[in-house]
Amino acid sequence: MISKVLSFSSLPGGMASAKVRKGRLAFVVKLLLSGTLLAAVALSVDLPAVGQLLTALSPISGAGAVICLVGVTLVSALRWSLVVDAIATPQPLRRMLSLMFVGNFFTQMLPTSVGGDAVRIWQLSQHGVTVERAFAGVLLERISGLLALVFMVAGGVFWLGESLSPPALRYLLFAALPALLAGLLVFCFLNRLPRSWRDLPMLGRGLHLLAMMAGDARQILLAPGRSLVLFLLSAAAHGLAVLAFFSLAHGLGLPLSLPAATAVVPAIILITFLPVSFAGWGVREGASIIMFAAVGLGADQAVTLSVLFGVALILAGLPGCLLWLRGAR
Repeated sequence: MISKVLSFSSLPGGMASAKVRKGRLAFVVKLLLSGTLLAAVALSVDLPAVGQLLTALSPISGAGAVICLVGVTLVSALRWSLVVDAIATPQPLRRMLSLMFVGNFFTQMLPTSVGGDAVRIWQLSQHGVTVERAFAGVLLERISGLLALVFMVAGGVFWLGESLSPPALRYLLFAALPALLAGLLVFCFLNRLPRSWRDLPMLGRGLHLLAMMAGDARQILLAPGRSLVLFLLSAAAHGLAVLAFFSLAHGLGLPLSLPAATAVVPAIILITFLPVSFAGWGVREGASIIMFAAVGLGADQAVTLSVLFGVALILAGLPGCLLWLRGAR
């Protein structure tokens, strides 16, 4: 989806209209899928019990979860700023923070987890950064966050052991780490491939675009000092998301320890990244039922935590709405 920012404006009118229709269709499909998944979740839980849990939340714990998620945005803005400073025209941290809040707001409002990224690309391109550089900056910032997340997922799967079922899910989550590392290694050296390979029509424009960004990827992902700082910032951001879940569980009186939350929440976040539903709704609830079962929480409790986390995400994104209305657009 992000790459559409690079090509949409150059399309003839008919092709642009076709892309608009395709985008609307994707919106409807994802909205229907979210509704279907939420309906399936609702049928698998005791809705009155979920309702009772929702009303039992301590306001202080709920506010703590929102504050943690605001902290995620602050740390992510710093990470994005470091990436952009390394590969493009440096931007004031205050501006990057503002654009990150706006992007996070649209992530919750648009029908895919990368919708807010497209908004960030477009906004950054209005401040002396080319669209290509803005695209590279957002993509590499996302990748650095994903890398830390997958490491945390692998650690959580190892910690959970056989309590995580079905076994296929355990193997799939654990395999995400070597698969991502292999993919990133290829990405970093795409422009070193023989030109005859890179020019194959079957590879498509997307791979050619990634090959053009390979030098930036090496500069961000393979530079020891910079990559370590970005990894630690990403780990801190995901740690704050874990604390948000833990705060909600504490406010509901659920028996969820911090180590258990650290083991399961990264996997829930990773699964929610799949761009198949509206802002992750439905997917996150289903993933929560599976993952929290490994640490002893029932389906009702898992769904309650997931719904409250989704609400906290929306509340944490409201500063982005205010910034957008005040002129950040």
